[in-house]
Amino acid sequence: MPTTRLQQFALAVVLSALAARTASAACVNRFLARQEGPRQVITLLTGKLTFQEAQALMQNIKDKKAPPLAWVDAKGRVVATQFGDLKIVRPMPVGCDGRSSGVVLIVTFGASFTPTKELLVKLDDATTVSFEQQANQ
Repeated sequence: MPTTRLQQFALAVVLSALAARTASAACVNRFLARQEGPRQVITLLTGKLTFQEAQALMQNIKDKKAPPLAWVDAKGRVVATQFGDLKIVRPMPVGCDGRSSGVVLIVTFGASFTPTKELLVKLDDATTVSFEQQANQ
């Protein structure tokens, strides 16, 4: 089955992040961004959610039981909100906060400018995660 550019991109992100880490690696929260018209398509690698937690979050957002993800600034003000569906790509073997694994997901934000160096994403009312920009290798 042929792979799409998005799948190849996500796989490259995961492999480059994991190649730089060992099995006992610290928490990974990285992002890659690309602009599509007036929107930012952000690939997030995070150990703050497991694959199953990300799937549950996606479903809760679809069912309007949870707010969409929000890109926030350092003061907690919303820069942009999730546009369209959250895409859960695959699990990754590095977790945070006692989780045995993490997840790669893709979110689109309605913003015309690209985040650089750091991206703060509000996953829910109690959880805001700081993501570092993945270096191009």
